[in-house]
Formats: sequence, structure tokens, C-alpha cells
Amino acid sequence: MAISVKDIKEKDFSSQKHGYSIEEVDDFLDEIADQVSELIRENLALKNSLQQAQNAPAPEPVVIEKETAKPEFDDQGYFRNLENAMRESLINAQRIAEETRQAAEKEAADTVSAAQAQAAAITADAANEVANAKAEAQSVRDAVARYRAEFRALVEEQVKVLKAKESLFD
Repeated sequence: MAISVKDIKEKDFSSQKHGYSIEEVDDFLDEIADQVSELIRENLALKNSLQQAQNAPAPEPVVIEKETAKPEFDDQGYFRNLENAMRESLINAQRIAEETRQAAEKEAADTVSAAQAQAAAITADAANEVANAKAEAQSVRDAVARYRAEFRALVEEQVKVLKAKESLFD
């Protein structure tokens, strides 16, 4: 199950005498939740932008008819040449617009990938810190259990010594 921003913000750890500072853990989890939230918003915006770019109608190609050049200048020839130049400019503008759209789509995909990778890294770091905290807590529990067992054995040994030598107090 994926960890949500809500899961991070509402995560509670059990408090222990020698554990981590609850305030520091809460502050860190809030910071992670804010960053993940921002990445999710950015990801959704990029996906929306990509969807709009993909749904945009493709420009219709313009067909240019080539005409043979006339050796003499006349108004009709001038306007035909101007029309051809305008058609070529329009075709170039459409080509540039398509290249720009494709570049924007690629950049959006790259940004989404980078954001997802960053979110995965943040989540993995948080999981590692949680695992380390659990391991440290377990080692403290183990140390307490060993101390109790050793202390109990010491007390029992002292009771045996006292029972064996009752004459010590006579």
C-alpha cells in the first residue's frame, strides 16, 4: 500500500524514555509530507498539461504550389511570390509549433519522472529511518531484559549465599 501525505502527517510513534525526540520526528514527518504533497501537485499539473497538449488538434498541413518564375516583373507575379513566401512561413511556423509541443511533452515527461524518482527516494529514506528507529528501540529492550536477568541472577546468588551461611548474622 502506498504511503499518502495523510499517512505521514498522522503517523504516531510510541514514546520511550530513551527514544527519539517526538517533536523532531513530527517536524521531520511534516516536512516530508509537505514535499510529497508538492510533488504530487506538480505531477498532476504536468499530467494535465501533457493531456491538453496531446488533445490539441494537429495543425493542418498547407500545400504550396510552385510556380515557374516569370522573367519580367508584374503585379500578379509579385503577389504570387508574396503568397508563396507567406505559405512557406506558415508551414515553418506550424513545424516549429509542433517541435515546440513535442519538446514540451518530453520536458513534462522528464519532470514527472524526476519528481517520481525524488518522491521514491524521500519515501525510501523515511522508511530506512523508521527501520533504524525500530532496531534501536529493540536493542534498548534487549539490553533492559539482559540487565534484569543478570540482576535477578545476582540477587538469587546472594540469597543462596545468605542461606548457606546463616551463621554470619549470629
